[in-house]
Amino acid sequence: MSERLSKTAFGPVNASMLERLRESFETQRLLEAVNQVDHLAELVNDSTFRRDLLRLHGMAHTIINGAPKIVPGKETIWELAGALAMELEDVVEDLQSTLGLLHELTELAPEDAEESGAADVEEEDL
Repeated sequence: MSERLSKTAFGPVNASMLERLRESFETQRLLEAVNQVDHLAELVNDSTFRRDLLRLHGMAHTIINGAPKIVPGKETIWELAGALAMELEDVVEDLQSTLGLLHELTELAPEDAEESGAADVEEEDL
């Protein structure tokens, strides 16, 4: 028995998966993902984060490799590493959430996308 497909404005999709997503998928979450990606872009372009990461390298280089101390300040290496880790963990959590959304939508792909014309296709007005 061949897979049921629905013809949509964006290509044929697995009809049963489309039905399931229509019952459970909130498209608003994709807009939230855009905000999460914006946060990542801010972090990547944040010179403070970059500077702190370079400071952490200087601290580690001193205590691990015996290099001369070039980083001023009284902050401990573990405090700085912890602060940077917390910021990255938030971003990673957001990205994992976004990745999950994307994987849900990839499930719309027909079993054999190459031969999708051979399956039963239902007409959609979307």
